[in-house]
Amino acid sequence: MTELRFPDGQVLTIERTAPDLRFTAWLPPGLSGPPAHRHRNETETFTVHEGRLLVRVGSERRELLAGESVTVPPGVTHAFSNPFAGPALMGTVESPAGPLLAQLTSLAASGGRPSILEMARINADHDYSLTLAGLPDGPQRLLWRGLARVARAAARG
Repeated sequence: MTELRFPDGQVLTIERTAPDLRFTAWLPPGLSGPPAHRHRNETETFTVHEGRLLVRVGSERRELLAGESVTVPPGVTHAFSNPFAGPALMGTVESPAGPLLAQLTSLAASGGRPSILEMARINADHDYSLTLAGLPDGPQRLLWRGLARVARAAARG
């Protein structure tokens, strides 16, 4: 098993990488979580093992308690946070495995501040699966594609 540690206190334990990505995440109190986003091809399931989380799926926001799960189909905007006073332990399954492991590895390696060019390259390598909420997918894919080209050119020297 691989462990990824983040400056904000998150600790992820990678349990499986294919065909699905499975990991547990220890989330500290007050964690703002990722920005609202969607995946074109992947389904994500979040299960709270300990503590509680605030989860957004589409326009719905709800508190998940220990033992509860939520599944996010492809194309649905989602996010999660731990605004509560105690830590939370969450299990995540991404099916099929997409860009999430590469993104998380880059985030951990960069101290939580990855290069936008590296994130663009990862997204391009996974067929532009990830888009941020609030912006149309088409223009985002064009931007990701352009940034990925810059990243690859810079890597070639």
